[in-house]
Amino acid sequence: MGFIFDFLGSIFGYILWFFFHATGNYAIAIFLFAVVINIILFPTAVKRQKTMAVNARLSEKQKEIQKRFGKDKQRYNEELAKLYQQEGASPLSGCFSSMILPLVLWGGIFGAITKPLQNTLHIPQNKISEAVTVISALPDMKDKISSGYEQLQIVRFFGEVKPYLTMFNSSELADIEEYSSGFNLIGLNLLNRPNAVPFSDMLWIIPVLCFVVSVASMYVTQKMSGGNAQVEGAMKFVPYMMFIFTAYIAYTIPGAVGLYWILNSIIGLIQNLILNKYYNLFTLNARDEAARFASLVEHDEKAVQINTPENVLLADKVVPFNRKKNKKDK
Repeated sequence: MGFIFDFLGSIFGYILWFFFHATGNYAIAIFLFAVVINIILFPTAVKRQKTMAVNARLSEKQKEIQKRFGKDKQRYNEELAKLYQQEGASPLSGCFSSMILPLVLWGGIFGAITKPLQNTLHIPQNKISEAVTVISALPDMKDKISSGYEQLQIVRFFGEVKPYLTMFNSSELADIEEYSSGFNLIGLNLLNRPNAVPFSDMLWIIPVLCFVVSVASMYVTQKMSGGNAQVEGAMKFVPYMMFIFTAYIAYTIPGAVGLYWILNSIIGLIQNLILNKYYNLFTLNARDEAARFASLVEHDEKAVQINTPENVLLADKVVPFNRKKNKKDK
């Protein structure tokens, strides 16, 4: 996965650097990046909404199958597969866009932010390795360089280590200096990790907002869907456990990555509100049922009506069938 995150991070780095150049602030650059990504992926969101509509429509039919064949696991699975085939749906549809894709995008952002020299400024790797070696050997920097975040720390402490970065040319030094000046958000240094700075630095607000925004997004989404999905028992706490885990991750990584998660969640919530207005579950199901009815009507119009038992259908013609008369027919 590291290779994939670095590959995407290199691509995302160009976009982030472009927005950073245009705005001079990394927080704004991350916001614009999240907006662009969501616009590009909007068709995927529409497809996910349609999948939710199909699953909602199939819910009652699944319950009926459960009642009839719940004790026969094999028969139940067979009938369930037939139902999905008839409806043109898949039990796995929507998993990629709702679970896998956000994780991959988040990993790409993580790679772009945590390895800025490599993925955002695109400085040659041999120079970066030399710089990390030199900076790590400095007495004043040993305790400040964190494993896995060396490049980020070079950007963060650029003013202190600049005299030792002789391996970079003037253009690369100018880019690093410009980059290091744009990570301030209302007094928060987005290059820092919440778990690595004092409580008074207020960076803990980022993981807290990650949790709050995630819960709010889930609540609004459930309201829009009518609150039909009732989860019982311990399963209803699973989403909250996931949100707590997300907040913990945001607590241990640079604030800029957590900020992306927050902004992307808010933009996603706005996107869901738009989708609910134009692609809500009731409208989508009504359209599907109307299309199904129109298809049945069209099929009936093309069907050849057989009026009497003496007619049989052969190819596309109705051919009279001459049967032998028995005594009762006389």
